Amino acid sequence: MTSSYSLALFLFALFTCPAKAGAETPRHRSDFRAVGNQFAFEAGRRTVAVQLDIPVNQWAVNCARTHAIVWGIDQRKLPRGIPPFNKIYIIDLRRGKPVGHFTRTRGPYEARFSKDQTMAIVDDEVVDLAKGKVVGYIYDMKLDDETCSPFPGKQSG
Repeated sequence: MTSSYSLALFLFALFTCPAKAGAETPRHRSDFRAVGNQFAFEAGRRTVAVQLDIPVNQWAVNCARTHAIVWGIDQRKLPRGIPPFNKIYIIDLRRGKPVGHFTRTRGPYEARFSKDQTMAIVDDEVVDLAKGKVVGYIYDMKLDDETCSPFPGKQSG
């Protein structure tokens, strides 16, 4: 009787408690890739797919594997005379969700991360990773870039 009760309780907990994308260690986040309008990665034995409203063209992942900068051209039908624009997403890989986004009519051409893991540099704009918002320009700030050995999917292309 006790073993069947324990089994039932275990199965109930297993199927009713959702797993979080960040339940594993950063080392277990791997195989970063774009699949149409999704940015996907492996989190332990699971695949986490973050659904976006753009086809993903390029991305960069920080060394700690906690954040990604993902971008692509917004392909919605726009009124005549309005040029297409790029949408840049800041994704929290621990939660498996976008933190924020911003747009540009050119680029981006590169994205990199600060050594203290609080900021990202997208071309010449500095982005707060916690808020997902542009906070300034690199010319106005001194930020040291992070360095680490490359890993599969750290950067696209």
